[in-house]
Amino acid sequence: MKKQATHRIPRPGCRFYVCSLSTTTIVYKGQLTSDQLWTYFGDLSNPEFETFMALVHTRFSTNTFPSWERAHPLRLMAHNGEINTLRGNVNLMKAREGVMESSLFGDDLSKLYPVVEPNLSDSGAVDCCLEFLVMAGGRSLPEAIMTMVPEAWQNDSLMNKEKRDFYRWAACAMEPWDGPALMTFTDGRYIGAILDRNGLRPSRYYVTKDRVLVMASEVGVYDTEPENILQKGRLKPGRMLLVDTLEKVVSRDEELKLQIARSRPHSEWIEEQFTLSDMYAAHEGELTPESPLSVSHVNGTVNGDDSGAMMRTFGGDRRLSIFGYTIETLNMLLLPMVTTQKEALGSMGNDAPLACLSDFQPLLYDYFKQLFAQVTNPPIDPFRERIVMSLACPIGPEANILEPSAKQCHRIFLKNPILSLQDLEVIKATNYRGWRTHVIDITYPVSEGSEGLIPALDRIASEACQAARDGYQLLVLSDRMAGPERLPVSTLMALGCTHHNLIEERQRMKVGLILETGEAREVHHMCVCLGYGADAICPYLVFETMSTLRSEGVINSSMSEADIFKNYCAAMERGLSKVMAKMGISTLQSYKGAQIFEAVGISEEVINKCFKGTASRIGGVTFETIGTELLERHMLSYGERECDMLVLRNPGFYHWRSGGEKHINDPVSIANLQDASRTNNKSQYDKFKESSQESTKACALRGQLELVKLEKPIDISEVEPAAEIVKRFATGAMSFGSISIESHTTLAIAMNRVGAKSNTGEGGENASRYINQDPENNKRSAIKQVASGRFGVTASYLANADDLQIKMAQGAKPGEGGELPGYKVSEDIAKTRHSVPGVGLISPPPHHDIYSIEDLAELIYDLKCANPRARISVKLVSEVGVGVVASGVAKGKAEHITISGHDGGTGASSWTGIKSAGLPWELGISETHQTLVLNNLRSRVVLQADGQIRCGMDVVIAALLGADEFGFSTAPLIVMGCTMMRKCHLNTCPVGIATQDPVLRKKFEGKPEHVVNYLFLLAEEVREHMASMGVRKFQELIGRTDLLRKRDSCSDKAKLLDFSQVLKNALHMRPGVNIVGGSIAQDFGLDNHLDQTILAEAQPVLDGSLETVTINTTIHNEVRAFGSTLSYHIALKYGEEGLPNNSIVINLQGSAGQSFCAFLARGVTVTLEGDSNDYVAKGLSGGEVVIYPQKNLPEDYKSEDNIIVGNVCLYGATEGSAFFRGVAAERFCVRNSGATAVVEGVGDHGCEYMTGGRVLILGPTGRNFAAGMSGGIAYILDKSGDFKNKCNPQMVELLPLEKEDDLEFVENLLRQFHDKTGSQVAANLLTDWPAQASQFTKVFPYEYQRALNQLAEAEAAAQPAPEKPRVEAKPEPSVRDIEDSVTDATMEKKRLEKILDKTRGFIKYKRETAMYRSAEKRVKDWDEIYNMDSVRRGLRVQAARCMECGVPFCQSSHGCPLGNIIPKWNDLIFNNNWKEALNQLLQTNNFPEFTGRVCPAPCEGACVLGINEMPVTIKNIECSIIDHAFEQGWIKPEPPLTRSGKKVAVVGSGPAGMAAAHQLNKAGHLVTVFERNDRIGGLLQYGIPTMKLSKEVVQRRVDLMREEGITFKTNVNVGKDISAKDLQEEFDAVLLCLGATWPRDLPIPNRQLEGIHFAMAFLETWQKKQMGNKIDHTSLTAKDKDVIVIGGGDTGCDCIGTSLRQGAKSITTFEILPQPPPSRGRDNPWPTYPRVFKVDYGHEEVKLKFGRDPREYNTLTKEFLDDGNGKVSGVRSVKVEWTKDESGRWKMQEVEGSEKVYKADLVLLAMGFLGPERYIINELELEQDPRSNICTPPGKYATTVDKVFAAGDCRRGQSLVVWAINEGRQAAREVDAYLMGTSTLPVSGGVVQITQKG
Repeated sequence: MKKQATHRIPRPGCRFYVCSLSTTTIVYKGQLTSDQLWTYFGDLSNPEFETFMALVHTRFSTNTFPSWERAHPLRLMAHNGEINTLRGNVNLMKAREGVMESSLFGDDLSKLYPVVEPNLSDSGAVDCCLEFLVMAGGRSLPEAIMTMVPEAWQNDSLMNKEKRDFYRWAACAMEPWDGPALMTFTDGRYIGAILDRNGLRPSRYYVTKDRVLVMASEVGVYDTEPENILQKGRLKPGRMLLVDTLEKVVSRDEELKLQIARSRPHSEWIEEQFTLSDMYAAHEGELTPESPLSVSHVNGTVNGDDSGAMMRTFGGDRRLSIFGYTIETLNMLLLPMVTTQKEALGSMGNDAPLACLSDFQPLLYDYFKQLFAQVTNPPIDPFRERIVMSLACPIGPEANILEPSAKQCHRIFLKNPILSLQDLEVIKATNYRGWRTHVIDITYPVSEGSEGLIPALDRIASEACQAARDGYQLLVLSDRMAGPERLPVSTLMALGCTHHNLIEERQRMKVGLILETGEAREVHHMCVCLGYGADAICPYLVFETMSTLRSEGVINSSMSEADIFKNYCAAMERGLSKVMAKMGISTLQSYKGAQIFEAVGISEEVINKCFKGTASRIGGVTFETIGTELLERHMLSYGERECDMLVLRNPGFYHWRSGGEKHINDPVSIANLQDASRTNNKSQYDKFKESSQESTKACALRGQLELVKLEKPIDISEVEPAAEIVKRFATGAMSFGSISIESHTTLAIAMNRVGAKSNTGEGGENASRYINQDPENNKRSAIKQVASGRFGVTASYLANADDLQIKMAQGAKPGEGGELPGYKVSEDIAKTRHSVPGVGLISPPPHHDIYSIEDLAELIYDLKCANPRARISVKLVSEVGVGVVASGVAKGKAEHITISGHDGGTGASSWTGIKSAGLPWELGISETHQTLVLNNLRSRVVLQADGQIRCGMDVVIAALLGADEFGFSTAPLIVMGCTMMRKCHLNTCPVGIATQDPVLRKKFEGKPEHVVNYLFLLAEEVREHMASMGVRKFQELIGRTDLLRKRDSCSDKAKLLDFSQVLKNALHMRPGVNIVGGSIAQDFGLDNHLDQTILAEAQPVLDGSLETVTINTTIHNEVRAFGSTLSYHIALKYGEEGLPNNSIVINLQGSAGQSFCAFLARGVTVTLEGDSNDYVAKGLSGGEVVIYPQKNLPEDYKSEDNIIVGNVCLYGATEGSAFFRGVAAERFCVRNSGATAVVEGVGDHGCEYMTGGRVLILGPTGRNFAAGMSGGIAYILDKSGDFKNKCNPQMVELLPLEKEDDLEFVENLLRQFHDKTGSQVAANLLTDWPAQASQFTKVFPYEYQRALNQLAEAEAAAQPAPEKPRVEAKPEPSVRDIEDSVTDATMEKKRLEKILDKTRGFIKYKRETAMYRSAEKRVKDWDEIYNMDSVRRGLRVQAARCMECGVPFCQSSHGCPLGNIIPKWNDLIFNNNWKEALNQLLQTNNFPEFTGRVCPAPCEGACVLGINEMPVTIKNIECSIIDHAFEQGWIKPEPPLTRSGKKVAVVGSGPAGMAAAHQLNKAGHLVTVFERNDRIGGLLQYGIPTMKLSKEVVQRRVDLMREEGITFKTNVNVGKDISAKDLQEEFDAVLLCLGATWPRDLPIPNRQLEGIHFAMAFLETWQKKQMGNKIDHTSLTAKDKDVIVIGGGDTGCDCIGTSLRQGAKSITTFEILPQPPPSRGRDNPWPTYPRVFKVDYGHEEVKLKFGRDPREYNTLTKEFLDDGNGKVSGVRSVKVEWTKDESGRWKMQEVEGSEKVYKADLVLLAMGFLGPERYIINELELEQDPRSNICTPPGKYATTVDKVFAAGDCRRGQSLVVWAINEGRQAAREVDAYLMGTSTLPVSGGVVQITQKG
């Protein structure tokens, strides 16, 4: 009846809910406070109304808009907590409708569907399912609860086998409803409670003599006399408390569950379950790794026989490309997984574009962001608390859940969801037990294009449904057939569509869904697949690719395929566990199908068809977009026009790469920001602003928005001053430990100077930084963070803060913790964090005292008590629903909320966490602001935005969306010198920021002034924007979304985004609400706190008038955080030292509230007779806490059997002592850093993460003791001998208690404990001490032992060594102790030095500087000057100096114009992989043999190492790679396989013309190159002397190109010999590469004299003479002449070298500019090309011969002197000096009396070029720019004349050879697209991307 009514009655506007139709229970509930309930329901105040049981629930409403039906209790249960797996549970209950039958209900069963009623809370859904299992499923209430909320049985070796078998059977019937939950339940007979498997909710109970059982979240809720109490207990993790009111008994958990387990033959039933091993045993025939694809199918058409030559097209597996693999995929993700069994780490966050903005065909997985636990439930530590985690799952058809039987077990049990190739082969072929597998092809014909996607999805879903109906047990969705003719549908899309369709058709429970995928390979991919319903996954392409890499030597050949699979699975298990744990989910079975994701940028049509129920707030890509990108990937993989992909594509999704994905932190922005902030230069800041906004447009949601401006802005003088705006700024939470002390203090000083705030991060802050600080250099951080690590959180630390920030999550890795490895824990860090140097520090995920919103509210209160002046802040991370969470946080009395974006920085995290979790802050801030306004909470909290905020535009957009304040992290680091190396996790930061290495820290050059400059430049930009919008006060900006709109000029993908939800004006939703953040104070009620009374009595001690005071009073559980405010006043006055011991003695009686004695300061002793709740003595800061039971308890009450304190006691304690006579609940002494504690027993997870202090436990412990314990010592009384089974042995050694100092320490502690508490346990032990010590176990962490030994050694070394007596040498033992086997440290160091170190190579090795042959030898010949042999020998050492930067400036616009993939080929050379290095080199550079010789290497000038060291050797390595390739015969002609039939004329054969011809020929066009000189090569042939570039090298390349089909025509001067217009008509395209051949002249007196020549004429004439041309060169030879070269640069140096070899009498060079400085000047910041003094080959040679450098600086030529015969005889010159005028421009003045005459027979003018010659330009009527170059649109190469293009120096002006080659390459791409409609020739950086015509 209830179900029918519930299904029929509700309609829009009419809600309906049946509270109860039970005959045994009545439900009273509503949106009422506890007090209102009694008056609202008259029954409850009626004295005649009696009950023998009551279940009362009042909850903290995080749910913003609660409703009556959602109030608790529900029909069968009340629930305190969160069900994280809800969506999957509900989906699967719906799916079970297809297999459920009931003999009780028969055909009426369908009337009970849906089982879970719509629109209920998670608790409502649990209640529906529970009710269904009890009413329709024949289960008792306790069994139904056990089925839905099982214990952590999978890893519990201590569990009874029968109980374990029951849980295993139940797991086959239903997945757990997983999450941190205390469930209470009753059906009128049974009343009970069960705690989740992790024990994350408090649950305490009393049993009394008068037969009353009271269970509650706290003790102290029920008043009774002590003598009436029989037992004080608590519910343990996963355990159940049950009262049978009929039988009047309390059932013990173990008995109850065993009774249920024995109620059916579960142990027999689970024999029906089978594993892969059973299927293998039944498999018939040989097992062969499946390989149905021929090489041609995999690769498409390739060039057949390789013959050792390099393939022009990618010779690897083409499927890698179609499935979106990149070099990063292999190197950064998969190889580490296969070789180390772990995911690779990254750092500095994610600044790449969101998938919905990416132009590089991202996979569908990248649109999904993992959700994570924050506030409403905690994440789990999957490693230290592995006992609760499980990836094991049954898969395959589910049986009818309503009739328990063996059929439920007829499923395959998988240990993890990853299948090997052979596993899948066995599954496909199986007929074991009658099972059959159906394989569904998820590819479709390429010919159907993007329109074929939806029909393919429909076909896949329909085929799956039919297979389920046809009785198949397993379905395999396979993309194996993808190839040249078939497109693979995204596996994820096919899966989602199939899974949801099967659910709707009620067929899902009949089949298991398995994926055979080439697409999924990363942890995140697997998570998304599992989250959308996959049961198992075989990533076949991973295993096949790794096998190939092994055969190629990339992976160690000793690793078998089984090893590869095992390692990959291990890494995947870690990764999956981590992702599940961050949502607080323990079992994969619950995670599957739970859809714990939000989509960013996917349209509603795609969501509804494939991912139903997933949040996607801004719309986005459609099926058409996804289909188009799929086609593009196919074209890049198998397209006939793909012709220049030598290596797997690398667009740089993780690290910035030239030509690839944009990144917010690109080289241009970094360089501009550093220059602007160091020089306080507005124009440089404007450049930064421009580049920053460009990258933001490409990467971030805010980049798609623009401001609504006034036609006429207001005067900027009316706008709020910058000095006020900067006060809204704060630095992000970067801890000392993740960054160096130098950078940490620099930030603090800067922020204090401007009145802004710096943040300590979670690493604490040394007291010396906040006491007695100089105001100008104040190092105190105003914001003190309190995170789960609790490092150094003392009463003093808290008291000295303006803000106390609770870190709930971190933007870069929400839901995760972190780790500071021991080698980073220096003495300073250890002191600050209250730990031991050298001992690693684990920062757990945020749980412990922030399990839930109630716990967070408690922590907020605790911190307010610990510093009433401080503003309490909570840091959240953006995700769907963060607004609701923030409302709960505001109700919990937070005063400040930070919303971090997904893109925040981090010192280290797995790439999965960095890239795939969290949402943009734009979504989080807008949702939070809107929700707070709707709830009228906005005025109570200040809202801060945080995450990659760079410039004023970011700040203004954040404010308009609702932010009051703004956090900056990465930008200030960049200002201080960070170059985004992304090596923070390796401790190798080359600029001394993110490192603790003392050598590297010395390189830190950041200044507070730089940060101050940046903040003010940014604030001034904010003011400009405000003026443009007509806004005067910053407060007026906040929430004004009407001043934002979407840009019209967005990319096509961005145009699909819908910002209407983001841009809603909150005040339109609830008009008239106060939205001034923080204008209404939160009421904490501290004036009435008991501490105020205590303070008044203790005041004489505080002010020094009394030495001691004793206070006696009572306490109840409403008094929370007792002692914290007292400790605040002590800390404020006396600092860390506090008061002398026992200065204030407080004696209490009663049940204390939560956080009793939190942060208790030294000098305070508190004794409590009674008991207490959670968090006793957390953050204990030197005080003493004593708790013992009431003295008038029954005589048989044993304290050691009863609970006295709750969960998480002594969390983060730093010093002091605690004595608890009784048992403590879960997580005792978590992160104890220095306190001494005694207790009579503890629950699970005791001493977790402990780093210091001593703990004595006089009774049993729970499971998982000492997990993550890296310091301190615990002593355990282990009477039953089972402690070793409960201890986590990962980090600790278990030793007997036998050392003298240990025995003495424990005895002393026992005496104190007995004296203070009267403990009978201690008394019994002391009667027979030390004999009783044999029952104790000492728990001693390995790392702590090592650190103590090192400390002892250091102390011993400091003492003078006594002279040792000589002893006879003993024979060497065959087995040595580890101490003996440590060899001499110096020898070991020398040995290790021989092994090259790539990670620290830049520190260890010096740059090779001898690049040339000795000057004495080389001046005697015309051979190349390079010392090739010497260079080659040291190549690997030089390659080891390359740091593989995250942002490689060497390939930026400041570095290599080609975007040479320098870090990659350096790494390959280091690893001796020359062939792949060649591929990487040729991917970007057609002619490395030229650039490696003649390029001045701007890449080296921009090298990050060059900031403070000699840069990496790049040119030499480049040259060696290509020369080696020619020597090996790898370079052979490769004509294109197909011709397009299009003809292209290239005019000019310099580097630009040759590069363009080479690229266009690859694309299949018929290319003819016209050259007016007699040989091909232009500048390369005649402008560069042969000793610098051998002409054989040039000719070798020309011959190669000719053999590839390029036609070269020499001695043809286009425009003179033939008409340019004729070429235009004859050819399909004409590309002008004319060069800049018009030399700059020197029009001074006597210029006409003979003997004055242009440098190029001199070099060309001699070159022709050398090459055998019949030419009269006598007038242009330097032999026996005094030579003057006017002009410097490379050409000037070449003239010097040539003149010297010709036999010049003297050589002098005039340079008009001053001599460059030895190091960079202020106006020449890195990474600009270094204008520093250099000695090149010619200068060195002249100095050797003539004894002086030839260069004369500051020299102006005034006149050429005539010898009387019309020939030059000398030059009259004058010195000049350079000064700046008032406007900052340089001006030149002649120096009086400095005239000088130089002898000269030959004058060479080497002053550069003015531009191209004009005759072709005039003939074609081409437009020219102001510099006389051919004019084309910016970044384009098409001229104003049809079919005519221009490239090289004739277009961009005189430049380097590398620029010319790049011009030729990019022009060729544009010409190719013009001719063919599209082009796949690479863009800059060699990245292949489809270029559309125009």
